[in-house]
Amino acid sequence: MSPGRMARRGHTGAFALTRTKTAGEQCVTSLIWIGPLLGVLVGFFLAGGGPLGILGALIGGWLGHQFDAIIQLSGSVYQIAQPKPKPRDSAIQHTFFVATFVALGRVAKCDGAVCEAEIQWTTAVMNRMGLSPEQKREAVELFERGKSATHISDELMELRDACGRRTTLLQIFMEILVQGALADSKLDQQEWATLSHIAQTIRYRVSYLERIVRSAQAYQEFRGSADQPPLSEGDELMRAHDILGLRPDASTPEVKRAYRRLMSQHHPDKLIARGMPKEMLDMAKEKSQAIRSAYEVIMATRRK
Repeated sequence: MSPGRMARRGHTGAFALTRTKTAGEQCVTSLIWIGPLLGVLVGFFLAGGGPLGILGALIGGWLGHQFDAIIQLSGSVYQIAQPKPKPRDSAIQHTFFVATFVALGRVAKCDGAVCEAEIQWTTAVMNRMGLSPEQKREAVELFERGKSATHISDELMELRDACGRRTTLLQIFMEILVQGALADSKLDQQEWATLSHIAQTIRYRVSYLERIVRSAQAYQEFRGSADQPPLSEGDELMRAHDILGLRPDASTPEVKRAYRRLMSQHHPDKLIARGMPKEMLDMAKEKSQAIRSAYEVIMATRRK
């Protein structure tokens, strides 16, 4: 391992994620009064109402209070029911962040010069991520590092090692790079060679990369722009199949399976659990919207 790689591995930079209170932890506050209330009700009805019911309610309320004391002493319901977050998660998120912007810089510069469309696209990504000023400075520095570097193998191998078997994260990573390469609406030979090399370095199949490129190109045409004529119904249907990675003659069960698989892969909660930085979720959501739109086009055509 190179000294540079060792230094970067220990660095957390500006991309320090703050932990917000989860839904499970928020339940603790409301449960403080639920225990005594349930104890009162259960005690009252078990004692049959009347004077005995009142006595039962008092005893039940006391038992409910003891239950809450146990819950508070243990820390929280969330801590009891859920495993503690893995300490590596924040490190994986930062590694993903670093590798993404370094690789975007590399892809943007690989054909000789960074065009205005690529700069605008990368800036838009930073804005959509809602980065703090410090995080945005780090992202720019990483992008510039990727532009000027002769290779980015260290960052890519760190990402590969951090992701391990989280192949979905590597897929999202490659999807982001392909979107960056297509910012100017074309993919030249040098950009393809760079993307292929990156995929091979992180041990992501080039055949899968080809599928991502076809899907991204289809989405660009599917979405269209103000200066492009609308697609014919046949072309729109073909692009919709490309977005889902399907042949035009795919059966309806195949379409449904592909749709469910892709939506599952791009589900925000699953991506966060696998280590994707929450700031990058908007990009996954955009992909989910494209998948849903393509699926709706295909199914609407088949219902005619």
